[in-house]
Amino acid sequence: MVVNCGIDRARRLPHDPTRDAPRFLRFPYIARMRRIVRRTLAAIELARLSVAFGAVANVWVMIFLARADTRLSTQPVAVQPLWQALVAGALVAIGFLAFGAALNDFLDSKHDRAFAPDRPIPAGNLRPRRAVQLAAALLCAGLLGAIAFGSDAMLAAMALAVVILIYDAFAKHVPGLGLVLIGLATALSMAVPCTEAFALLPVWLAMTHTMVLGALAYVLGDKRPKLTRRSVSVATAGWVFWSAVLFWLEYSRNDGAMPAWSDPRLLAIPAVAMVLGAVACAWKLRTARGSRASEKVLRYGSLWKSLVACAWLVAAGMHGEAIAIGSAAIAIFAIVAIVREAGPQISEPVSWRS
Repeated sequence: MVVNCGIDRARRLPHDPTRDAPRFLRFPYIARMRRIVRRTLAAIELARLSVAFGAVANVWVMIFLARADTRLSTQPVAVQPLWQALVAGALVAIGFLAFGAALNDFLDSKHDRAFAPDRPIPAGNLRPRRAVQLAAALLCAGLLGAIAFGSDAMLAAMALAVVILIYDAFAKHVPGLGLVLIGLATALSMAVPCTEAFALLPVWLAMTHTMVLGALAYVLGDKRPKLTRRSVSVATAGWVFWSAVLFWLEYSRNDGAMPAWSDPRLLAIPAVAMVLGAVACAWKLRTARGSRASEKVLRYGSLWKSLVACAWLVAAGMHGEAIAIGSAAIAIFAIVAIVREAGPQISEPVSWRS
């Protein structure tokens, strides 16, 4: 009777589309591959790698400018091969950005179960333990990249790690302070390749850009606590303070001159790039609301940062480098868009869905 029940139950089961498929396409293999793809995409989402190239472009701008400045010819950034400096700079940018993102998601995992259940950890695509391991590995990668630029770079990298820890621990819940810290983190990451850099206007603009994008993402994402007037005042005061520090360093290191740009009118190039990027972002956000709008701000903001970085290089007369960074930014943006569309289909093919 047991056998008959089993046979009857088997007859009632729906047809398994993989039963007649080749061995390598049968369900255990498909399920295993789906798990691998799903976890890989979850790790990429957790580390915010889709928006990392904007940070990489900012760091690379400082590397190119430092190597072109004869006063910095003895600095580690100038004496090592270009490819090595670029790889180390990418490790710094990606490592610290992704470290902060992974740590943030781990610390917010309980909150996200209620308010963002589609995030990788609450959705079950990545275990909290794996998020901690990933954050630790990414921090090590960022520090490893900083080693290539010398002891001063290591101090700047450690300061950057402290800023990220403070932000993730509590400052993200204090909007005014959080905006200041994300801008400061951008400035510190750009200072790592060469702490003695003479061209600091790109650092100031990138810091300001990051704070503006962070504020937009916070407001459009309808995050709590609300961004009040007091929060805006705190953020503005922090921006004024760090802007004054950067301008003072720029002035004192250059005796009032404008480094890297033979004609100050060339500074209009990055200014125009900022305006065009603002117009494009406003157009893309005209119908977006909520978390979707916040995600769009960060994604298009990454491309925007890359194009502004290209504008700085064009203003400095480095047209080949600008074309290389711009081409890479557009290609990565296109790949991210394709993966966003194809990712769900890859991790769970339509033909095998129940």
